[in-house]
Amino acid sequence: MNKLNDLTGKEWIKETRSWYILKGKTRKNDVIKHPAKYPEELASKYIKFFTKIDETVFDPFMGVGSTGVAAKEEGRIGYGIEINNEFCKIANERYGEENILLGDSRDKKLYKFPDGVDFIMTSPPYWDILKKKRGNSNSQHTQREEKNLKLYYSDNPMDLGNIEDYEIFIKELAKVFKNCFKILKEKKYMVVVVQNFRNSDGKYVTFAWDLVNKIEKCGFSFEGEQIWCQDDKQLGIWGYPSKFISNIHHHYCLIFRKNA
Repeated sequence: MNKLNDLTGKEWIKETRSWYILKGKTRKNDVIKHPAKYPEELASKYIKFFTKIDETVFDPFMGVGSTGVAAKEEGRIGYGIEINNEFCKIANERYGEENILLGDSRDKKLYKFPDGVDFIMTSPPYWDILKKKRGNSNSQHTQREEKNLKLYYSDNPMDLGNIEDYEIFIKELAKVFKNCFKILKEKKYMVVVVQNFRNSDGKYVTFAWDLVNKIEKCGFSFEGEQIWCQDDKQLGIWGYPSKFISNIHHHYCLIFRKNA
């Protein structure tokens, strides 16, 4: 009777809570090069809920392969696109096959799925925020800088993470989700992991809600969100002692469905 996944009723209900705490394993040397990777455990959670064994999973921002590796570990088939050549190579090496294509995910020609895909999961660039240091706290940005690790994705002018104008960025990002809508099978799901954030000028950017609006215009139905809480992140002394600035230790996992 279960047409969506291979879970039992008891397993299903545990996965429907609107928030959860999830901590990924320590990152290895090959994947630590990526400045904003989400853990395979997060991808596995949604792959198991929104697919069955042997179904296809796609990620238009594959990075170093979290979604693809999780798909393979769960007995699914992973595909993706990645614009950074170094990350793309790492992703394919980790996956064990050349299933991740090098290129710009806005390019319609890269979406070669005549039979469609069963599930899409991704986390797009959070605008150009990785290139901006905010405040004087001992942040992750500072720690990566001290270790001589990559602070942002690339210097490629076609990289969406290098667009400085927010409205242009959102407009270009929507092109990716238009492509995703075309390849996703009917009545199947897409999960997009994002965050709201404070810009370097102090303005709070509601990226998650802006993106919901854009993705709905691509044809998707917004089905709700789950909040991934990170209780192991270091606290920064933001705003002290005169202004409230929160430590943002959660992500929105936005859930969409293709109904037509």
